[in-house]
Amino acid sequence: MDSQTDKEAVLKLVDGVRFAAGPDLWQLDPIRIVAGEWVAFVPSGREPSVDPSGPLSFVLASMERPVRGTVELFGHDIYRLEYGERQRMRARLGFVHGYGGLISNRTVRENIALPASIHGRMTSSEEQILVGRSLHTLALEKVADLRPHEMDGATRWRACLARALVLKPAWLVLEGLGNWEMDRGRGKGWTYLLERQQLGEMATAICLPCRNPGFENWFDEHGGTIVWYRRVNMSIPPERYS
Repeated sequence: MDSQTDKEAVLKLVDGVRFAAGPDLWQLDPIRIVAGEWVAFVPSGREPSVDPSGPLSFVLASMERPVRGTVELFGHDIYRLEYGERQRMRARLGFVHGYGGLISNRTVRENIALPASIHGRMTSSEEQILVGRSLHTLALEKVADLRPHEMDGATRWRACLARALVLKPAWLVLEGLGNWEMDRGRGKGWTYLLERQQLGEMATAICLPCRNPGFENWFDEHGGTIVWYRRVNMSIPPERYS
């Protein structure tokens, strides 16, 4: 996809991949994505019977093996790495799990701090400063001590985004569009994501559950690339991927 062959590929689907979502099997063709690019993956054809954005986002974030094909991150097939190497690799990833994904019995502040606690290798004071900046940047200071069930969906999504970005990942994967339909890309979350993307230090994948012409037009205007994935006939027994 990218002509900048001198750059390290953040994501590379060497021979394309297949993944399952409910009764459907989906195909993604080979692709190479480098830092500074953001790509929206959109299903082609009729509207899916089961939302494929979740399974696809898990595959792209190396949290679930594809049915077929190889997903390389930073030049490595992550499932060929030892466990410790795999965890260090995942420190370079950010993942936004729809509106959910926050730990229910922890506050926003504690949720955002989680990646720093696991991967950050920093002192407690350094961690507090980092989390404080993230809360300020995404306008979450007033809800910092609330738990997920005490906030509306749009705020939870910003908190998920803050957690995903707190360590400045090189590869960010979003499941769905979060609150895009509410603010049409003009809210704090999407404007900050656009700013981060324009720095050219991060590659981003946005996995859509179905066609969204409004978002697709906005995304194209802001330098994004649409990549289509398609439903294919099943060629393996259902028990292999259920």
